Amino acid sequence: MILLQLSSAQGPDECCLAVKKALDCLTKEAAREKVSLTRLETEPGRLPDTLRSALVSLDGEKAMAFSERWCGTLLWICTSPYRPHHGRKNWYVGIGRFS
Repeated sequence: MILLQLSSAQGPDECCLAVKKALDCLTKEAAREKVSLTRLETEPGRLPDTLRSALVSLDGEKAMAFSERWCGTLLWICTSPYRPHHGRKNWYVGIGRFS
């Protein structure tokens, strides 16, 4: 079993939205690649449909290779849906692997 933790750390609400979107993408990609993914724990963000963090387990023959592609810092680029006139467009998610 491999554990992946997705975290917005102390980032703003946009980073929490990025965690939620990354988790959704991770879940779909795992299913496509026949990697079993179980959501073990989630910490909700301040706003609806956002997550401060998520912990998932991965199982299967391809789980290690799959997790390697997701480890590190994920950059999500978009205009803030919460602060439309804010100049920042780069939002970050940290993804760590534990076994």
